Amino acid sequence: MSGINSAVPGDHSRAAFGEGIEELAQAADQLFYAMRRSRTASAGQFASGLSVAQLALLDPLADAIEGEGLPVSRLAAAADVSVPTATRMLQQLEAKKVVTRGRSPQDGRQVLVRLTQEGAQQLTTMRQNLRARQFTVLACFTSEERRQLAAQIQRLAVMINDTTVGPAAQEDEPE
Repeated sequence: MSGINSAVPGDHSRAAFGEGIEELAQAADQLFYAMRRSRTASAGQFASGLSVAQLALLDPLADAIEGEGLPVSRLAAAADVSVPTATRMLQQLEAKKVVTRGRSPQDGRQVLVRLTQEGAQQLTTMRQNLRARQFTVLACFTSEERRQLAAQIQRLAVMINDTTVGPAAQEDEPE
């Protein structure tokens, strides 16, 4: 892909990595960008003005609607952003009445975030729209192709995560 540095890190030659590695890497890049464009298109179809980054931040809240909320640090880790960045994003979302923020009754230093009813509905609608786009595309594969593709994508995700080094989010730290 243009814009991506195609140099192989270290002193290894391309031949040392095996046949088809470059093509596979390019295909993975294309998939990543296509998925990002699809998510952006899904988010852009709604007047709410929620960005893809905001959707990533809110996604864990979809399963925590009935609870007391989730800590900012957990949302930040799920969205792969820093706690200060998540805090700024959540302030914007609170102004749009998508979330509410409040102190934890158990630990006053910790900020817990909850979806509002309006926010929950927006998130549900956006997730359904994205899933419908995915189903339309993935229906083009046979059942066996989908099973094999899912297994290979999951395997690739594990391998990529295993090579990614990053700071672990601390859920107990104050926000």
